[in-house]
Amino acid sequence: FNREKKERRITMLIKMKELSSTAFDVEDADLLKVEMKKALAQEEKITIDFEEIDFFSAVFFNHAFLHYAKSLGKQKYDDTFFLINLDEIGEEDYNDFYNSVLKNPRKFSPNSEKRITEYLSDLD
Repeated sequence: FNREKKERRITMLIKMKELSSTAFDVEDADLLKVEMKKALAQEEKITIDFEEIDFFSAVFFNHAFLHYAKSLGKQKYDDTFFLINLDEIGEEDYNDFYNSVLKNPRKFSPNSEKRITEYLSDLD
């Protein structure tokens, strides 16, 4: 008789407004990445609340989430990250990121993939 253990993971809530007033640039993304890294170290799910954030950009989403999207893969990424209270522009920018990286990823040659990975690791 084999019982399957149910996975119980705590969810960490990150309020973007406590980190920055925007979700616009690399600096904003870096602030968020520090908090996400803490949660991931504890293997927690992450809910990011964008309440009261009015300025978004694709640069922010790419810099904040691309590394995790690539390293975790779609299923684990979807099971880990939850974004709430995005306004229409924020949702559009995030969906552009999500669709191009996770839902319909571009295929790269092994050499191109290696160069992209090296470039992204230099950003951390």
